Amino acid sequence: MVKSERGSGGMPRAAVIALGVSVVLAAFAGPVILIVAVAAVLLIGGFGILLLPLVLFLVIIQGLPLAGIEDLGNADFDDLTQAERSCEETEALLVESNPDSQADRAERIVNGDGKGQLERVTRGSPSGSACTVPNDMLEDMDEAGSVCDVIGPVTIAAQIMYESQFRTDFVGPNGARGVSQVPTEAFERLAEEGADPLDADVSIDVQGRYLCELAGQVQDLVGTGQAAGSVLDMTLAAYDVGIDAVREAKGVPASEDAQSYVVGVRLWFAPMEGVGPPPRKIPLQNGMVDTGPGIPAPPAQEAAPANSPAV
Repeated sequence: MVKSERGSGGMPRAAVIALGVSVVLAAFAGPVILIVAVAAVLLIGGFGILLLPLVLFLVIIQGLPLAGIEDLGNADFDDLTQAERSCEETEALLVESNPDSQADRAERIVNGDGKGQLERVTRGSPSGSACTVPNDMLEDMDEAGSVCDVIGPVTIAAQIMYESQFRTDFVGPNGARGVSQVPTEAFERLAEEGADPLDADVSIDVQGRYLCELAGQVQDLVGTGQAAGSVLDMTLAAYDVGIDAVREAKGVPASEDAQSYVVGVRLWFAPMEGVGPPPRKIPLQNGMVDTGPGIPAPPAQEAAPANSPAV
């Protein structure tokens, strides 16, 4: 439930979130607009969907003013890896040549299909290294994002950021283990016998195949008139709450869990393609990750080390 406590700027929390709804509705159009619109209805209805993460994202990426949360973009950039620094320098040149490009690109990516490319070093060194994900997971994510035509590498990476923040030994509250937090039943069914969910290569591979399995089931529901909406959004919801819940709702379920999961994963699409700061440098807030606030960002050596070989 939304509490009427006051934020750092003296605004009631509900007022901040309500303002966030208007900002997001003004900034986005496309697949996400349905999620945000439904979330706004749920907010009014008392479910308390936390839309503030989207507002924080817009503040960080687009520089939108919002009283009381000006300090949330003040991340420490002293420990950028060589790859991250190279990508940030390239991005700065693009922004300088077209100041509006960041906002336009962010809007397009967040509303998109998640099938873009994860950001790599294209100028300077280490050439080809990942800028937004751990370098040793880059190839796995590319492969997992090529299993079917619904799921792309950006979706894979964004979901991992939302689920575990790239922690290979993470154990979720539902007992799921590993970087991709594949539900235990699905992992045991899709992985080879004896496979270790804490092995990132295995976890990401199963994540891609499970998402594609769910996408196929969602497409069947749409094809038979049993569901309507974005196949990707329904697939993400099914990963979190199950395909039966999607079937029963005839779309993305109007529950806090399902709605916040879809929005939370989409939130990371643009950072994974290189819009704004490196994902690990964006201050985590409640709703930006599936495991709650206060989780520290991955250490620098886990996020595309400068001495990583080119991919």
